[in-house]
Amino acid sequence: MAYTTTVITNPTPTLLTPEAAAALSIKVASVFTPRAPVSTHALFAGRWPEINALVDGVAQVGLHVVLFGERGVGKTSLANVIPVLLKFFDETASPSPEPRIVARVNANTTDTLSSIWSKAFNQITWNEDAPALGFRPQPGQRIVSLVEAYGLGDVLSIEDVRRTLSYMPGCVFVVDEFDRLARKHAADFTDLIKALSDGGTPATVVLVGVAATVDGLVKDHASIKRALIQIPLSRMKLADLRESIEKAEKSLGVVFDSVAGERTAMMSQGLPHYTHHIALLAVREACRRFSGVIEPKDVSVAFEQAVTQADQTIAKGYTDATHSAQPDALSTQVLLACALTAARDADSGGYFQPASVVEPLTLTLKRARPVEISTFNKHLSDLCEEKRGSVLERIGHVRSFRYRFRDPLMVPYVLMQGVAARTVTADELETFMNSGLA
Repeated sequence: MAYTTTVITNPTPTLLTPEAAAALSIKVASVFTPRAPVSTHALFAGRWPEINALVDGVAQVGLHVVLFGERGVGKTSLANVIPVLLKFFDETASPSPEPRIVARVNANTTDTLSSIWSKAFNQITWNEDAPALGFRPQPGQRIVSLVEAYGLGDVLSIEDVRRTLSYMPGCVFVVDEFDRLARKHAADFTDLIKALSDGGTPATVVLVGVAATVDGLVKDHASIKRALIQIPLSRMKLADLRESIEKAEKSLGVVFDSVAGERTAMMSQGLPHYTHHIALLAVREACRRFSGVIEPKDVSVAFEQAVTQADQTIAKGYTDATHSAQPDALSTQVLLACALTAARDADSGGYFQPASVVEPLTLTLKRARPVEISTFNKHLSDLCEEKRGSVLERIGHVRSFRYRFRDPLMVPYVLMQGVAARTVTADELETFMNSGLA
C-alpha cells in the first residue's frame, strides 16, 4: 500500500460559534459511524469492481454470490447498500423497472438454515397481489407474512426454500455474518445453492462472511463453483479511504487539511472502521477549538482517544502481548515494530520476515545502529504463544519463519498506541511508510 502526502496550502481556519460547534459535534456521529457499518450510499466510497461483480451475479439466473474478506474490510457496509445499488442499476437499465425485494438477515451461532430463512421470509409481508418488504398496512387491511401466505411450516427444508424462491423472480436475499453459522448448518447452504442453480430459480442468494466461508462451501460440492460468483473484498485503498473522508466533509461542512486527511487514512491500514473512528474523534477535537478545519494536532489527539475506546478484545490482546514484570522488557517495542513491518513490508497474505523487523525496531528503540535479529527473535516466538495472547501466528520452518498478526484490526491499534505513548511520532510513522516506496 502506498502512502503519500499531498502538500497543499492549508485552508483558512473556519471559526464556529459555540452553538455550531456543539451541533457539529453531535451531527458527526451520524456521518462517521465506527460502531456500525456504513448504510448511506452517498458516504460509501470505492468498491466499484466488487459492486459490478455483485450486480452481474444478481442479473444472471442460476448464479449466486459469496462476498468474503478478512474482518474489518467493510463487508457489512457493502451488504447494507445493496438495495440502493440495485435500485440504481435497475433504473439505469430500464425507465420503469420491475419492483425488486431485497431482504437481509444476520446469521448467528444458534441459527440453522430453517431459522435464517424463516427470519428472511417473515420480513416480507403480503400486500394483496404482491409481497412487499416492510409494508405498513392501511386501516382495515390484514397483512400476513410470506410464511403464512405460502403456508410454510415452522421448520423449513431446502425444498421449502427452493419452492418459495421459485415464485419470487428478481428477489435478493442477503445472509450477513454467514461464518457464524455452525459448520453443519453452513453445509446445508451448499446443498441449497446447488438445488437453486440446478432448478434455474430466478432469485439470488448473497452470502457474506470471512474468507474461510468460500473454502467450506466449495470443497463440499465442487460442482457448485459454476453457480457461485466469488467476490473477495480486500482492504480499501488509501485513495478510497480519503474519498470517504471527502464525502463526509461535504456532508458536515468541514475540511480536513491535507496532512490530517492523509494521516487519518494512512493509520487506518485499509480498514474503514478506523477511518471512521479517527475522523469522528478528530472532528470533535476541532469542535473543542471552535474550528471547522481538522488539523494534524486534532488527529494526534484522536489517536490517543481511539486507543482508550477500542474494542475490548483488541485492547485485551494488546495488554496480554505487552505485559511484563521486567522494566527493561522489549515486548511493547517489538510488537510496535511488527505492526510497522506489517503496515509497510507484509506480503499479500499479511506475512513478514524477521529481517524486516530490524529497521522499525531500531527506530522504536532509538538506536544509532541496527539491532540484531537475535535481540528480538524470542519475542516473536513468544508473541505466537498463548501466554502472549497469540497475537501473532507463524508459518514455515526454523530460519525461514514468517509471521503475521492474527487479527488485522490489531495493527492500527498498535500503531496508535505507539503514537499515544510517544514511542514514535506520527511524522516518523509517515517517513517510515514512505521509505518503503519504490
